[in-house]
Amino acid sequence: MPGMISLQPNRRLASSLKWYVIIATVAGLFLAVFYSRLGDTPIVLCSALIIYLVIQGLIDYFFRYNVRYEFDKATNAVYRENPPFGKKQLMKLDEMAIITSSESGDWHYAIGIKKRQLVKNYKISPTFGGGKASAIMVAEFEEGILGPIMALLPSSSQ
Repeated sequence: MPGMISLQPNRRLASSLKWYVIIATVAGLFLAVFYSRLGDTPIVLCSALIIYLVIQGLIDYFFRYNVRYEFDKATNAVYRENPPFGKKQLMKLDEMAIITSSESGDWHYAIGIKKRQLVKNYKISPTFGGGKASAIMVAEFEEGILGPIMALLPSSSQ
């Protein structure tokens, strides 16, 4: 929409959520079929794996996957929307700083309030690595998303 950009940086989690379901289902079927032949240790390990995958999948789904950031020029605000929890204003557009944040060799773009962006920031891009495919993804993100976000910012902060 004109004057507004909306993005979901964690949409790629869909593939990991799919794998959580597949692995938990296979472990559950293995446990159901071989339960009487297994000792205590394999039963506990399979049960722990299933519980871990279910909890991790729920955390990813509710707290990461559905997160949407909206950059609205009309209200001069940046919002974070997570459907089960509602919409919250994070900062004003003219207070926003865009930074790169790195973790163990990978990096991503994040936003935060100027002069406090290193204390509290919000991830707005997928994680990028160091290969050719990652360089292409970075160029696409910078051109398709970061450029329009920068265009929304007041001219004094560009």
